[in-house]
Amino acid sequence: MSVELRKWLCRVIPWLAGLLLAGLAGGTVLVTDGSLPSDLLGTQWMWLSAVMTVVLPLWLAGYIVNPQRTVRIVSESVQWVLMGFGAVEALHGLGQIAGIYPSNHSLFVLTGTFYNPGPYSGYLAAVLPVALYRMLILNGKKDRLSVVQYYLSMCVLLLICCVLPSGMSRAAWIASLISCGYVVLRVYRVKVKSFVSEHRYAVLGVLILGLLSASGAYFMKRDSADGRLLIGKITSRVIAASPWGEGNGRTFSAIYGDAQERYFTDCEYSESEAWVAGTPDFAFNEYLQIAVEYGVWVSVLLVTVLLVLSMIAGSRKHLAGMGGCLVSLMVFACFSYPLHIPAIVSVWLLAVMALCGEGLVMIKRKSVAVIILLPVVVAGLTASVNRYGMYSARTRAVRQWMPVRVLYHSGAFKAVAEEYGKLYDKMSWHKDFCFEYGRALYKTGSYGKAEEVLLKSMTVSGDPMILNILGRNAHESGEYGKAEMYLLRSTRRLPERVYPHYLLVKLYAEPGYFDRVKLVREAEYVLNAEPKVNSTAIREMRQEVKKILEDKKLWKNQ
Repeated sequence: MSVELRKWLCRVIPWLAGLLLAGLAGGTVLVTDGSLPSDLLGTQWMWLSAVMTVVLPLWLAGYIVNPQRTVRIVSESVQWVLMGFGAVEALHGLGQIAGIYPSNHSLFVLTGTFYNPGPYSGYLAAVLPVALYRMLILNGKKDRLSVVQYYLSMCVLLLICCVLPSGMSRAAWIASLISCGYVVLRVYRVKVKSFVSEHRYAVLGVLILGLLSASGAYFMKRDSADGRLLIGKITSRVIAASPWGEGNGRTFSAIYGDAQERYFTDCEYSESEAWVAGTPDFAFNEYLQIAVEYGVWVSVLLVTVLLVLSMIAGSRKHLAGMGGCLVSLMVFACFSYPLHIPAIVSVWLLAVMALCGEGLVMIKRKSVAVIILLPVVVAGLTASVNRYGMYSARTRAVRQWMPVRVLYHSGAFKAVAEEYGKLYDKMSWHKDFCFEYGRALYKTGSYGKAEEVLLKSMTVSGDPMILNILGRNAHESGEYGKAEMYLLRSTRRLPERVYPHYLLVKLYAEPGYFDRVKLVREAEYVLNAEPKVNSTAIREMRQEVKKILEDKKLWKNQ
């Protein structure tokens, strides 16, 4: 290789690594696919996986030919690209608030390009400390370029601050406050120490005000907060019972559903716990969820890596912005599910790669750093290729499912059973597909196959409605004992639900399985329970229960 070519590569490759890494990975947030439901993010995962297969080798090549230049360009590119996409998202959110752009969720006005305001707010909270850092370090500089950068950073900061409160995400608020506090402390460490020592009572007042604000945030959505606490409590019990993980092909939702059923069966629980219980798809704490699915050691390894990167960020002042971004993501991961949103995973990757590169530069021997970096890149490439293949197959299957799903919603269950059967091998990972297929089979009288499919769906979902359909399926096939078992499990999984008790009333009213005591007990529950929502369905169930009691001449005893 000629000297001129080598010099040219040393100049070009770092720029390719930095700009492609930041631009393409950061652009994940803008990737959309109108042919799929907004909560199915396969296209974004495919984009991010494809991007990483391109930029990871470039990142490695850039580090080999010119490590210092590559690291500097990557770090700068990542910060400005994140601020650019953060500004776009904030403007999109303001447009949704103003009614200019449609929301991606029927229940929320503000979602950005996301399908839920929670992840949207988490994304903005990760960008916020980067914008704050850039503004603080440029403050007071007089050259034209610095002034322009200062006002651009200020605009991004103000845009995010305008939108973030409207997302109503307490997790994002906490992440923003902690990460911005981290940035201020890193940039103005000496001034902060001096201020604290001189204004101790003022600082104490601010801390008290912060605690009161946290209490206010709790009471703002108390049932939601209590529900999260219950999820954390039951998830911790699962980890204590199986520290090596309980994945084995089952999703967190399925694992949690079984654990919640055991909790409400074996433990003394409060009425408030039964009231706020639900069927979550996530633990709302990524570290706990990883421990449940893959084992405590994986969660500990992840936390260790993040802490090491945080220490690297804390060792140099110019890394305060990316350090704040990482801190925001780490805090947000304690209360939400950012590792399941590809747009936020792209921010994780950008922050980790920027800080990892800075850490490798600290190693004096370049060969040692390359030896450390090479297996990381190979592992990343392997994971990216595998994930691309998986989501490519899943996305194709979902596109085939969408037109057929119209048959399900129209009640053409015989056609549904036939068409869903053709897709079952490709779609057995999707909880809604499995439930709909199992219910269609039950509706068409294919009781054996329906039970098989519904039991499979219990490995991907913890929804007690599956148990209800299993109970009805067994009831209509004449397996009354099995029907009772499934329905009782449903009542224990979510104690406040009225529907399974109504199904038990109908079961105990069967001439071949009549049980007066159990019938009266379940009927009393249906008639007297306080449902979360008084709907037409509840009123109709109660009317039917009264009729059953009248037919059995038991109504006068109520």
